[in-house]
Amino acid sequence: MPMNEPPLDDLLKLTKNRYILAILAAKQARKINEKMNAGLIDDGMKPVSRALRQIAEGKVKFAYPEKGKEG
Repeated sequence: MPMNEPPLDDLLKLTKNRYILAILAAKQARKINEKMNAGLIDDGMKPVSRALRQIAEGKVKFAYPEKGKEG
């Protein structure tokens, strides 16, 4: 996967915020890394690249917290 795949502009259309995107990608990459360490995934793709691709494909769901609620 090339360095600019998926394009940042496409990813930002989904999250509207690059910081949310970074947090989302990091959390998903951590989950992927755990699966790689357990031997469940072994195709050579790096965890962050896989996470960004999954976000672009809509496989990673997230929601903004409701206003007035903390947690």
